[in-house]
Amino acid sequence: METVKSIKSRPMTIGGDEHSGWLPAGAATPLPTPIRHLLINFEIQFDGGGYLLCHESTDGTVSGDTWHQKLADAEKAANDWFGIAASEWRSQ
Repeated sequence: METVKSIKSRPMTIGGDEHSGWLPAGAATPLPTPIRHLLINFEIQFDGGGYLLCHESTDGTVSGDTWHQKLADAEKAANDWFGIAASEWRSQ
């Protein structure tokens, strides 16, 4: 796959999410997810038919990807989910 754009070691804070699911009567409410401060690498890769928005923390504990038909869709998803502005991307 060809890397089209990237961002290296972007500081991100994840976690702090409150429990939002069903609990049985009398059950203790779980604590929020732990807050973590990470550096995350982002890439948009072209697979020949669409674009993968990939992310991975520098310590390897957090990663994921999503597929998008258009480059603009991958960039919009990065903005919607991670707050990444178009100006942060570096072309390869």
